[in-house]
Amino acid sequence: MLTRDPTLPIRMFHLKCGTSPGCDPHDINRFVPVAVKKGIENLILDFTSAGHDFLIRLSPTLSSVFNCGRNLVVLKLKTIIGRVLPQIDFPLLKTLHLEKVAILRDFNKLIEGCPILEELEIPYLLCRFSKDGIGEFKHLPNLVRANISKFVPKSIQFAWICNAKFLRLELRHSEHQVHAFHNLTHMELIFTSNWRTKWKWLLEMLKNCPKLQNLTLHKLYGHGIDEDDWKEPEIIPNCLSSQLRTCSLIYYKGMKCELQFAEYVLKNANLLRTMTISASPGDLTLKHQMLMDLSLCPRGSIACKLSFI
Repeated sequence: MLTRDPTLPIRMFHLKCGTSPGCDPHDINRFVPVAVKKGIENLILDFTSAGHDFLIRLSPTLSSVFNCGRNLVVLKLKTIIGRVLPQIDFPLLKTLHLEKVAILRDFNKLIEGCPILEELEIPYLLCRFSKDGIGEFKHLPNLVRANISKFVPKSIQFAWICNAKFLRLELRHSEHQVHAFHNLTHMELIFTSNWRTKWKWLLEMLKNCPKLQNLTLHKLYGHGIDEDDWKEPEIIPNCLSSQLRTCSLIYYKGMKCELQFAEYVLKNANLLRTMTISASPGDLTLKHQMLMDLSLCPRGSIACKLSFI
């Protein structure tokens, strides 16, 4: 890298290393900044196998990325520790992936420094916010896809991703406020914990997604929610009555509240084409009973097909 013809541009740079012999943070801190300063557009850094001390010593590499990455279009970071972020300026960045990333201060700066971001993927992120903007972000006006799984702290709100068309969220608690997603057409929700207002939250979310066409839900009854929590609303969300085309329930257990929700969707989704049920592992007799129960549900769409897998 250091002996490469300096007049040649570097468009893409992908580095994956850890604690193997010959992999030294000092060397990384030398050649990554060189690549970044050459106007690199696509940068992938993966330090999955590295230890904590190794990651801490990569501070110069991160500084070069955040300070000199104005030409970046794609940035993917995996297993990174960033202590303090500078003022970020990524005017061309369209894709940002952060996996197992710890940003110890001012995560707000990173998001606000990506004004035309289109794709955001966060499988796991530990972060803190600046005191003047805890949990507050500027909206991402160009956002198309957002995939957020494990986000710490849990109190963060998601108004900043409300322009997304494709949304995948892993939800662990009820502290997520519902926001209007006027462009959303595809939504996938994974429930990984129990809270008593889950059904109320879900219905409120559907009311705020007027263009939703494809809905996938995982583990609706995965953690022992009280079956009495389900109450059919008097007002049908617009997305159900006039937009929804597909609905998938993953890890379906056939509990009363799940059946009530599935029946509610089948009855009110006038344009529904497919209802897919993926049952949790169990005996065949129980699965057959689930299928029979769902087959008897009235359907608002005569074209709707029930798929049980």
